[in-house]
Amino acid sequence: MKKFDYEKSVERLEEIVSKLEDGNLSLEESMKLFEEGTKLSAACYDVLKKAEQKITDINSYEAEEGE
Repeated sequence: MKKFDYEKSVERLEEIVSKLEDGNLSLEESMKLFEEGTKLSAACYDVLKKAEQKITDINSYEAEEGE
């Protein structure tokens, strides 16, 4: 299984948005890119939510240790 690369996924999302904004694609190409972008966006969101939870957990642990 290929490891998810957040930074490369964000770069790809930027490419997709740029291509879609140009408006030079067929409907079929636009739909394929939109679908790919939606999947990448969801995967990136999951990574960010996990990172946020980890930060919250670390902060909670440090606060407990400080008591």
